[in-house]
Amino acid sequence: MNPRRRAAGELVVLGALSAGFLVLFPRRTVILDMGLALFALGLIQLNAGYTRSAIWGPLPVELKGTRWQRCAVSTTILTVPVILLFCLLGMYIGYERGGEAGVGVRLLHPKIPIAIALYLPWALLQQMLFQFYLLGRVRVLCPSLHPLSHSALNGLAFGLVHAPDLWIAAMTWLGGTAWSFLYLRYRLLWPLALSHAVLGTTFYYWVYGQDLMGNWVRVLARLLSIG
Repeated sequence: MNPRRRAAGELVVLGALSAGFLVLFPRRTVILDMGLALFALGLIQLNAGYTRSAIWGPLPVELKGTRWQRCAVSTTILTVPVILLFCLLGMYIGYERGGEAGVGVRLLHPKIPIAIALYLPWALLQQMLFQFYLLGRVRVLCPSLHPLSHSALNGLAFGLVHAPDLWIAAMTWLGGTAWSFLYLRYRLLWPLALSHAVLGTTFYYWVYGQDLMGNWVRVLARLLSIG
């Protein structure tokens, strides 16, 4: 089958299933999201050879050799300013709620490094689903569009699955667009996943004031109890 026609069919089915899932489960647990993502990952792995050869094709010659360094630098340049923005927001919110002590408690939370480590596999899974699978098909389906347009469309899909929380949906749309653009250029997932994990963790701790590690521990405990 023609790759473009096949991509169109897959995206129509995926869009219908995703829309139905969001309607049926507007408020979802992390376990439900993880279960669905792992199921999707299994399907993607069965189709990974086709995705690499027919959807993405050979790696461009200019990317060979230094792409890890170039991707790491580009990802850092895009990630650090956002971390600083979250830091400033956290300082403001912390000071408003607890003065200087509130700032310290919010920004210097001891669980942040562990939360990032726990977040990383989940971030890598999401990046694989949206970059390796979905972005490639968006590019095949709309070959005449500029890479920024491909990235924005893929970022929009990434934001929509984080609905109905408008703030998180908006942040993930922007983040998804940036990560998609970087994947189009370098085709590397790990730097994007690390950026995702760091930004997600700092957003939850500094901006939302939520104990993300505590959430992850509760999820792991529930998964172990189910097993």
